[in-house]
Amino acid sequence: MRNRDREPNVGHYEPLVVIGDPAEANLLAARLRSRGIAVRLHGESFGPYPVGVGGLAEVELWVDSDRIDEAREVAADWLA
Repeated sequence: MRNRDREPNVGHYEPLVVIGDPAEANLLAARLRSRGIAVRLHGESFGPYPVGVGGLAEVELWVDSDRIDEAREVAADWLA
């Protein structure tokens, strides 16, 4: 078992960006993962009854807090 007192950010994720298209969110997640950045996707489009319209199609990308600055740069380039 890991001692979280010595490693405070182990497994800690921070929100990076919200994208309105699940396909685009998956592409950005793949780009981040290719750089070694851990990514988690959250949204209604990934549930048992996926919804892909309007606000319900939005996907939140969360990344490892230790790599948040690098992830912001990648996301900024991707979304530009």
